[in-house]
Amino acid sequence: MIGFLQPLALLGLLAASIPPILHLLARRLPPVVPFPAVRYLSETERKHSRRLKLRNLLLLLLRTLLIMLIALAASRPVARVPFGKSHEPSAIAVVIDNSLSSGAVVQGRLVLDALADQARRVFDRAGDDDRLWLVLADGLPRRVSLLEARAVLDTLSPWLVRLDLSQAVRAVSQAMADDPSPAHEVVVLSDLQATAFTPAAEDEGAEPVRRVLVWTPSTLELNRGIDSVRAEPTVWSPRGDVIASIGGSDSSAVAIRLWMAGRDVARSVGGRDDRVVLQGSAAQNGWFVASIRLDPDELRADDVRTLAIRVAPPGVASADSAAGEFVVQALAVLHRSGRVRDGSDMLFSDRVSAGLSVVFPPEDPALIGALNRRLSGRGISWQFGPVVDGEWQLSGDVGPAAGSTVYQRRRLEGGADVLGTAGGEPWLVRDGNVILVGSRMESGWSSLPVSAAFVPFIDFVVNRIGAAPSLIVSAFPGEVKEVPAAARALLVDGTSVPIPGNRRIVAPIERGVYFLEDANADTIGALEVNHDPRETMLRQAESRVVATVLGGDVQVLSAQGLDRELFRGARRADLAGGLLLLALAVAFAEFGLSSAGGAGTARRES
Repeated sequence: MIGFLQPLALLGLLAASIPPILHLLARRLPPVVPFPAVRYLSETERKHSRRLKLRNLLLLLLRTLLIMLIALAASRPVARVPFGKSHEPSAIAVVIDNSLSSGAVVQGRLVLDALADQARRVFDRAGDDDRLWLVLADGLPRRVSLLEARAVLDTLSPWLVRLDLSQAVRAVSQAMADDPSPAHEVVVLSDLQATAFTPAAEDEGAEPVRRVLVWTPSTLELNRGIDSVRAEPTVWSPRGDVIASIGGSDSSAVAIRLWMAGRDVARSVGGRDDRVVLQGSAAQNGWFVASIRLDPDELRADDVRTLAIRVAPPGVASADSAAGEFVVQALAVLHRSGRVRDGSDMLFSDRVSAGLSVVFPPEDPALIGALNRRLSGRGISWQFGPVVDGEWQLSGDVGPAAGSTVYQRRRLEGGADVLGTAGGEPWLVRDGNVILVGSRMESGWSSLPVSAAFVPFIDFVVNRIGAAPSLIVSAFPGEVKEVPAAARALLVDGTSVPIPGNRRIVAPIERGVYFLEDANADTIGALEVNHDPRETMLRQAESRVVATVLGGDVQVLSAQGLDRELFRGARRADLAGGLLLLALAVAFAEFGLSSAGGAGTARRES
């Protein structure tokens, strides 16, 4: 199949009619004048007439062919052949997945290096008439020149982010929708993680259909990484635990370390899907940046996860007899162990104190009305309601009490800040500096007072619920997150960056802990930026899954297949150069034939 890059030049073929017209005009016979002296030439002329007619016919054909070849060369014809690099002008988008997983080492080489090499081969096939788009791990389509695209490849490195290939293909397809180029193609260069493909939501609408060529990479290695970490309790005093979860495709055990204050403070061993507990402590109060680290494997970027740890003195709390004997004894144990300091900052009772109050239902039902009036007078929205009997499991933010059974409780009515529930209804709530508990801490009300979780639960109420909140926000690099209202600035590289009025910020692209400051420049929390755990799972998607999720005209190809199918599979040769060479040969032939004919005529005349 032959096409023309400059079809208007074909109008030059009309000039091919000039030699035949001149030839016909030259055949007009002149007037005949009898001249006896040249009659003897008539016989000779008849002998050479056939030769002259043949020569003139060949000259006519050569001159006509010469004009036609020049006109065709000017139109730049291209033809599909088993060789060649020319093609019709195209809009081509190259999606390079330089997300975290591209930093994996396969057969001694970074996955990203293989992706970049394949991208260079694609750009080498592109011509000046092509329009190029480039999409990296941030998912943003970029209109680039060939020079800009090659410059990006020279400096490209694995980013800590996750790329959703489905969304990237849809985004660049929409960006290319108005491009006037006759052919559109999207080339996907990725390690093809199964977790990188998300089907389009129904409300996203139908994206423009594009021809998608997906390169098949080498098989990825087994890998493990840290999926999540958290401090328990949120505030250490001064000891605590870090709970780490290990994920990935490698199920073998690995050493895991807690790094804090410039040194290893705890070690353990864990495997995939394990919940590893590492105990730590700090010599002084304040905020600390800690990290959980695995022994390095083929993908090192997911072997580290950072977190913020706050160390503060133990809470101050006491209880009066109205709270019940179990609560009094639990606080005594906590006082002796140093987990709680004795004082009146927090009071466990059946009444509301001036400071922070943990209020249980009064043992005497006649006191409920007076208690509710005092709560209302303090501006507390919660009220104690009627007693209900049953059997419910505790759930929600109740710490060690989760799973304990409640047999009797008073309904808690009217508020919004619910911490824990029993049977789906409020059981542990907070409003300002008042915490309400739906059940008395007695064996007839729940199983909690006689269980091993009771003392830890009281510790949880004092040092976590009753403590000044630690505002910890977790985010992936580049993710938009909403921070608490009290936060006024984010500390980035020693500089306080103001938080906008809508409280939405874009998480920094680098892994780390970024502290939140209030209006007085006091640290009140932290933004923990870590990798998306989906990047840890290196299992590759099957070809049929890739084709189904991306939709449209999708082909999953090897390197050779991609080279063959690129630019609509049109390996075209530009025939203009060959036509010009052929025209030059025809011109030499015409010159030789006309010169030979002229010399022969001259010899006969002599």
